[in-house]
Amino acid sequence: MNWKAIFRIQGVLLIVLSISMLFPLAFAIYYRSDDIEELSLSILISLVIGILFTLIFKSDKPLRPREGFIIVSMGWIFAALFGSLPFLFYGVFGNNYIDCFFETMSGFTTTGATVLTDIGILPKGILFWRSFTHWLGGMGIIMLTIAILPILGLSSNQLYKAEVPGPTKDKISPKIKDTAKILWYIYIGMTVLETVLLMIGKMSFFDALCHTFGTLATGGFSTSNKSVAGFNSLYIEIVILIFMYLAGTNFILHFFLIKGKFKDFFNNHEWRFYTLGLIIASLLLSLNIYFSNLYDSFSTCLRYASFQVVSITTTTGFVTADFELWPYFSKIALIILMFMGGCSGSTGGSMKQIRVMVSLKFALNEIKKLTYPRAFFSLKIGKETFGDFVIKNIVAFFILFVSIFVLTTLFLSFQGYDIVTSFSASIATLGNIGPGLSKVGAVENYAFFDNASKLVLSFNMLIGRLEIYSVLILIYTLFNPKKLH
Repeated sequence: MNWKAIFRIQGVLLIVLSISMLFPLAFAIYYRSDDIEELSLSILISLVIGILFTLIFKSDKPLRPREGFIIVSMGWIFAALFGSLPFLFYGVFGNNYIDCFFETMSGFTTTGATVLTDIGILPKGILFWRSFTHWLGGMGIIMLTIAILPILGLSSNQLYKAEVPGPTKDKISPKIKDTAKILWYIYIGMTVLETVLLMIGKMSFFDALCHTFGTLATGGFSTSNKSVAGFNSLYIEIVILIFMYLAGTNFILHFFLIKGKFKDFFNNHEWRFYTLGLIIASLLLSLNIYFSNLYDSFSTCLRYASFQVVSITTTTGFVTADFELWPYFSKIALIILMFMGGCSGSTGGSMKQIRVMVSLKFALNEIKKLTYPRAFFSLKIGKETFGDFVIKNIVAFFILFVSIFVLTTLFLSFQGYDIVTSFSASIATLGNIGPGLSKVGAVENYAFFDNASKLVLSFNMLIGRLEIYSVLILIYTLFNPKKLH
C-alpha cells in the first residue's frame, strides 16, 4: 500500500481546506463578528499540517484503484476532523468535540442533520462556514482538488472513480481534470443564478448564499431555526424547489442542455423515472393531506407536499411544514422516498434512481426467466445494456445499504431510542437526508443522542456519501494489511 502518496494527497486536501476557510473569515471580518480569532487559528493549523504532510510524504508511484478509494475516504474524514476546529475553538458545543465532528461531517456529507438547538446564536463567520461545508461537499472536495491542482496527475482517474456518486461514471472530457473543471463551472454558475434569484425574493445576500449552498449541495443547513418555512415566501420556496430538483439531476445532463443537446437530455431514462416519480408522489401526498383536512385548500397542500417530496427525494432536507403531523400514508411515502435519492452524478444521496431502476428490472427479468426457462433476457434501460458486473455491483450495494440501515437501527434501539426515531435517524443519515420522523422530525434535531450514537450516525453519513465501497475498502485495508501487499 502506497501510504506515502495517500498521506501526501491528504496534505494537499488540508491546504485546500485551509484556503476554503478564508471565505468565512472574510464574512467574519465584514460583519465584525467575534469568531475571527477562532477561524484564523483553524486556518493556520490546517495549513501547517497540510504543508508538513506534503513535505514529509513523497512518492512517485502511480496510485492503484484501491488506493484511490482509500484517499477519498480518508479525505472526508480529515475534512471533518479539521473542519470542525472553528466550532471547537469558538465553543459552540462547549468542550464536546464529538458534537463539533458530527455537525461538520453532516455538513461535508450534505446530510443536514444538526445538533444545534439554536442556530441564531452562531456568529456570521462560523454560520457561513457551516453552510459552506455543504457547498464544498456537494460537488466533492476531491473533485475540487482534481480540478485545480495538477499535482495529482494521472492518479486523478482513480480518485474520480471513487468520488463520483452512482454506479456509472460518465465523463464529459477524456481528461478527468477537464471533466472536473466543467462540472465545477456548472456548479458555480448555478450557485450565482440561485443566489441572485433568492435576493430578488428579498433574502439578504448572506441568507441567499447560505441557502444556495444547502440547495445545490442537497444539504439542508439553514440560517433559520424554522428552515425555509421561516421566510414564509411562496416565491422563495419555488426557487429552492426548482434548484433542488436540478441538483438531484445528473450534472452531465446540465452540460447537455448548455450545449444544446436537448435530445440527449430528454432521452435519459433515469431522468424520466426521477421526474415522473416526483410528480406522482407530489400529487398523491397532496391528495392525502387535502382529504385529511390539515390545510384550507388543495393549492396549499400541493405547495407543502411538492416541496417536501422534492426535498426528501433529492436528500436536501429543507422543510416548509411539519410533516410529522401529516397522515400515516404521507409519512410512510416520505420514508420510501428517502431510500430513492437523486440521479447518479448528482449531488443527491441515498441509493440513486438508476440503482432502483436496475433492481426493479432485474427482479422482473428473474420472473420472466422462471416463466420461460429457455429464454434469454438482457437487462436494458433504454439503449443501455447492463452487464453482469454492474448488476452484481448494484445488488451488492443494495444488500450492504439495507444491512447497514438495519444494523444502525438495531444499535440505536439498543441504546434505548424508540423504533421510529431509530429507523428514521438511520435512513436519514445513511441517505444523507437530515430530518426524519419522531424525535428527529422536521422541527427537531439530533442533540439528544448520546456520543456513541452520534459517532455511529456520523459513520452512517460518511458511508452514505461515499456510497459504502470506499469506506469499507479503507476498513478492510486497516484490518487486513498483509493481504494487500
